[in-house]
Amino acid sequence: MNPKGSLNAIDALEKSKGWIVMRKVMEEEIVSSAMAIAESPTMSLDEINFRRGSIFAAKALLDLPAKLRSKFHAEIALGKDDSSISEST
Repeated sequence: MNPKGSLNAIDALEKSKGWIVMRKVMEEEIVSSAMAIAESPTMSLDEINFRRGSIFAAKALLDLPAKLRSKFHAEIALGKDDSSISEST
């Protein structure tokens, strides 16, 4: 898939009902994990680190469309520069 098609797919994903539902669930899970850490004074260090890792992974998943969008915009811009160079030579 070319960068323009990938960008369109990411835009469609973010506008889909499925993504909206998944985003809501993941945000609730992030809050739940954070609250579990905050409210449990006897939680082991391993459990705290596990929950921190799950929060990090969930946040990274939620941020992925924005990162991919930036990547595809850059690829599209670079492709335009390459095509203009090719046309002028």
